[in-house]
Amino acid sequence: MNAAKRPVTPAPESLQSQPLAPHASAASANRGSHYQPQRILHAGARKAIAFESSVKLTVNLLLAIVATTTIAKLVPYYQSQQQQLAILQNSVQTAEQRNTDLRSRFSDDFDPAQAARVMQEQSGMGYPNQKRVIWESPIESN
Repeated sequence: MNAAKRPVTPAPESLQSQPLAPHASAASANRGSHYQPQRILHAGARKAIAFESSVKLTVNLLLAIVATTTIAKLVPYYQSQQQQLAILQNSVQTAEQRNTDLRSRFSDDFDPAQAARVMQEQSGMGYPNQKRVIWESPIESN
């Protein structure tokens, strides 16, 4: 029976203090029956869902194509940057080696204990009691 058409009857006092439980007969009727009504989609709703799905697929396909072409364009640029990086790292390593050599020469040139040796190397003159020794490779005879 419809709830709007049911007559209103006063509830007994014992039921007024207890919370209301769901109607037992409705629960048992649903439990025994496995029938659930299915929604029937109209032709317009089906077309709308098909159109929406095709638009989603098209947009995703376009995004995949754009991503692929972008990556294809970036790969050669990445490779050229890696080559330039290798060249720069090589030149930095060479410059660091040269810097190390120059620092060691600088400390040798300005060392007071080696000032006499440096002056002798720079001027080409030696002490009067020193003789210059020049090493030559032996001449091979046939």
